[in-house]
Amino acid sequence: MRRGSNQLRLADYNQAVVLELVRRSPGASRADLQRESGLSSQTISNITRRLIDEHLICESTPGGSARGRPSIPLVTEPDGAYSVGVHIDPARLTVVLLDLAGEVRLGRQERTPQATNPSEVTTFIGDAVHSLITEADIARDRVLGLGIAAPGPLDVDAGVLLDPPQLPNWRDVRLGADLHEATGLPVLLDKDVTAAATAELRCSSEASNTFVFLYLGSGVGASVVLDNQVVRGTTNNMGEVGDLLVDPDAEQLEWSGRRGGLAAACVPEALVLQAARVGLMPLPDLNDYVAVDDACSALCDLAAAGDAVASRLLHRAARRVAVGLGVLVNLLDVPRVVIGGPLWNRLSPAFLPVIPGLVAHELVAARGRVQVQGSAVGDRVAAQGAAELVMDHFLAPRASALMVG
Repeated sequence: MRRGSNQLRLADYNQAVVLELVRRSPGASRADLQRESGLSSQTISNITRRLIDEHLICESTPGGSARGRPSIPLVTEPDGAYSVGVHIDPARLTVVLLDLAGEVRLGRQERTPQATNPSEVTTFIGDAVHSLITEADIARDRVLGLGIAAPGPLDVDAGVLLDPPQLPNWRDVRLGADLHEATGLPVLLDKDVTAAATAELRCSSEASNTFVFLYLGSGVGASVVLDNQVVRGTTNNMGEVGDLLVDPDAEQLEWSGRRGGLAAACVPEALVLQAARVGLMPLPDLNDYVAVDDACSALCDLAAAGDAVASRLLHRAARRVAVGLGVLVNLLDVPRVVIGGPLWNRLSPAFLPVIPGLVAHELVAARGRVQVQGSAVGDRVAAQGAAELVMDHFLAPRASALMVG
């Protein structure tokens, strides 16, 4: 955790340090904050009073029955600030409103418009954000900004989608600027899998977190958290693992992905192609991501109902995914794997019972059993991570605040 400075000219930075401590450790006392930040007791007293006056934190009721004057726990004031997160998946559009305590106040999921013109989708998102803020009946000046999680590749600094394969006609779309114009809010852009790993990290109660996050949606990606830090790569586009070879003997599919790759094992388009090939369902229009997503849901429903062919397809997919996870765990030497994303809730009944054991067979180094678990956040994990990005951008301490002149 960053430590503060007792120089008065650094008051804004110190305030951010203290607020960050309260956000990450709800219930901390002023003595706890002094110990963790290195600030003097008078500085802590001044800052906490200021944060209380600004309705960013508040005093809570002391717990326990210790003798003497109890320490007063400090917690964030949930209504002190909000952020909006949007996840653009080619099939599903998720919007959440996050409060300062990290709780989702409202959320909704819509089918992503199948518009070839990005401006139509931008208008749709702008309307959805406005509707969510209105429904929540909150002061708009308490909304810090809008975070967008989208498929890569992208330029997060410029707020531009460069050329996402699953979003035709979205080459060099100035999504950040367009949504700022549509909503009037500051806009931050992040890659979907990176945002998802961020949300998963924030919801963890562990003191130290190191894990691989496997994202399953209309596409597949992976993100890495090392010692409580999300690894982003030099261009913020880390995580492209769809072409990772997991089955050299895999069937040839009539699609653009790599034969035998991880994407061919688990994305909806590939699963639906396999299901149609064995006669489980008619093949939908593969250019219609909503129709493909619905067909994938139908496949998962068949497996859950006991259909032997559907179950066999998903079990084969789980084996292939386990090979890919084994490669990632062997490469990164992490103790934990988390799987999540819009598709995970549908695949988890077939995947989660078998994948941990399958991954264990792929490991090279002798070690304790690697944990494989589903996301604790749920299918809105990327949208929530995008909202967390906004909170961190505006509220977390930044070294640049120490620069003068």
